Amino acid sequence: MKRGASRCVALVPLAPLALGSCLGVLCAVWGWGLHLGVFGALAALLLLVRRNWILAAGLGCLVLCWGIHRERLGTQAEGEAWFHANGRGEAEIEGVVVRLRNGSGFLPRGVLRVTKNKRNPKPLRGCLIAVNELSEDIIPGDYLGLKGRTFFPAVPRNPAEFDRGKWLRSHGVSGELRIQSHQVLKGWRISLGLRRMAWIFRMELRSRIVAGLEEGSAGTVLIRGLVLGERSEGGEYYGAFRKSGTMHIFAVSGLHVGLVGALAWALIRIIRVPRRWGLLAVLLIIWIYAFVTGLNPPAMRAAFMASVFLAGFFIKRKPSLANSLLASLPVVVVLDSYQLGQVGFQLSYVVVGMIILVAPLLSRLLQPFVEGDPFLPPRLHTPGQRGILTVRRYLGGLFVVSLSAWIGSMPLIWYHFGIITPASVLASVILVPLVFVILSVAFAGALLGVVWEPFQVGANQGNSFIAETTYHIAEKVAAIPGSHFELEKAGGWSGDILIFDLWDGDAAIYVGAGEGALIDGGAPDQFRRVVKPALERSGVAPLSIILTHPEKGHAGGLVRALERYSPRRVLLPVRRANSPFFNQLLAASLEMGSELRFGEAGARYKLGDGAEIEILRVANEETGSRADDRCMVMRLRWRGWRILITGDAGFDTEQEILGSGIDPGCDLWVMGRHRSDHTGTMAFLQAADPRVIIAEEDRYPEAERVPERWAEAVEQSGIELWRQGETGAVTIKVSEQELELQSIRNPNKRRVLRK
Repeated sequence: MKRGASRCVALVPLAPLALGSCLGVLCAVWGWGLHLGVFGALAALLLLVRRNWILAAGLGCLVLCWGIHRERLGTQAEGEAWFHANGRGEAEIEGVVVRLRNGSGFLPRGVLRVTKNKRNPKPLRGCLIAVNELSEDIIPGDYLGLKGRTFFPAVPRNPAEFDRGKWLRSHGVSGELRIQSHQVLKGWRISLGLRRMAWIFRMELRSRIVAGLEEGSAGTVLIRGLVLGERSEGGEYYGAFRKSGTMHIFAVSGLHVGLVGALAWALIRIIRVPRRWGLLAVLLIIWIYAFVTGLNPPAMRAAFMASVFLAGFFIKRKPSLANSLLASLPVVVVLDSYQLGQVGFQLSYVVVGMIILVAPLLSRLLQPFVEGDPFLPPRLHTPGQRGILTVRRYLGGLFVVSLSAWIGSMPLIWYHFGIITPASVLASVILVPLVFVILSVAFAGALLGVVWEPFQVGANQGNSFIAETTYHIAEKVAAIPGSHFELEKAGGWSGDILIFDLWDGDAAIYVGAGEGALIDGGAPDQFRRVVKPALERSGVAPLSIILTHPEKGHAGGLVRALERYSPRRVLLPVRRANSPFFNQLLAASLEMGSELRFGEAGARYKLGDGAEIEILRVANEETGSRADDRCMVMRLRWRGWRILITGDAGFDTEQEILGSGIDPGCDLWVMGRHRSDHTGTMAFLQAADPRVIIAEEDRYPEAERVPERWAEAVEQSGIELWRQGETGAVTIKVSEQELELQSIRNPNKRRVLRK
């Protein structure tokens, strides 16, 4: 046993250092105290006395990384506690931009480190904070004065919703500042000069590789994603790559660095540079690529790993890929110990490790299929036979690497993303060579474009065609039966109705009757971030769209839904409104040729599967001072159940319905909040007589909270109140005999109504 351990250490001498670094970070996460540092240091000294240098270094790494990460966790936790205590209060903060990203999306635009001057709140000094509303001229190293509202994201409240709070913690960020104004203060931090310069080069390359292409086009989005790793725009394209298991081609990491190195080596061999100088040139090109892509952690990890590996050739010693992999780990963890908990870090090391372990075995098994006739000497091969043999070896090697990578990545992708993609092996064999071509054309066009701009534009247009081809191939592979398997962890949900839990008083409801209907869509950003992902994860596409209220928080998302799903039917509450989003929805419906209908009190609209929408009240004109009363109140009848949907209606609307003699009776009432008036009068509550109320609720603004006195009165009436501030989104299963409600935020909360 002892000899076996010694042999392993001799073969991979850097393993104890890598293992110690990881254990040190984990011990800090587990909350191990000062005794760990003391005992670890004493054990390391004892090993040094016994001249066991490798294990002593491993223990030293453990203690070092434990101490570093423990300090970082303490700073982050203290800042997060301040954000929670401050709520959504006003704050003025000074900080330095340490990280930036292009475009919009789920992730923050930038990350700032709060300076330690006295003008900043004491708990925030030295913390990282996330910001979104930064102008395009801001670059890393800028010293900013910020004014805005503090914010820390709540836990996900809807299916498939991005866990923003978890992301912030995993990157050491204490909270967010929603900026109202910012200004660049004098000077910039010299310590960030290299990153600042890298960003400038990145932005130059970013514009050059798509020069001559339309901004926002498929080619522009895909080229920037494949060359620079951008994924903030064009989310509609990434579903095919996700389902085909090839999202890794959009990460500037080991694959891209390896392809750039291979391209550099091919060029160096063509111009016949001596081997030793050629290796140095390859290293230089690899680091230039990592530099111009913004010095992102994945690219730096891969560049460092390649440097250690190629250094072995340069000093004329046999390099070890395993040692090169492990050598980069302690350096990466010391520089940013939070990376250990990030998916990209885990995938990088596990996938490369699995390639090292499994690829040799697979190569031996595949050797009879890729090699030529063993009884025919290579010197007797014809040029055609040599060409075929070269292609077979190349494809065989690519297949081996793809299969090894899939074996390594599959458990992590299943755990983190809830999807298994057997098609990944086939898709990678096809798409990786295309990515190599795209990288080659992009860099050639950018370099030659300095001399002659038309060449750059022509290269980019050709590259756009290749990039779009990769998308179509991924789409075809993802459509193959059995190419991927979505699991429940992916954020899917089961049920016939989903009542979303949106913020700022916005609303959206999906009804699965017939071909599916989407009632309201939230604001545009909420549709993109919450509604669309939930529908996509469950594989539904509503072909009917219903609007209850002609304003942004209801109509804005439906404009995007109309573009996304091309619905056959659109039901609107009014014919005219001043809302720009309502007018966009109306114009787009007419242009698309959807069956356009307007709500009429007393009318019923069939959805299919026996379900129908009954209109109880319509506001015919956009008049008056109470905007939330300009809505359409409806009742969904399905399988013998009655579900009342009142939107943001308040006192005036409720009194109008009661005065008209309409019976608002229901089994379930889905209600919003009126911003300036009372919602849910006792008279209307008695007339509706629901068994359960699902009440929209948001912590801010105060008008969106459910009044405690009203909640007590509802419960005293024998009606069960589901406050979405506690339940999050709610799924409903509808059968002839039962109506089953379940909370997304608290899966243990469940209620079954029986006839």
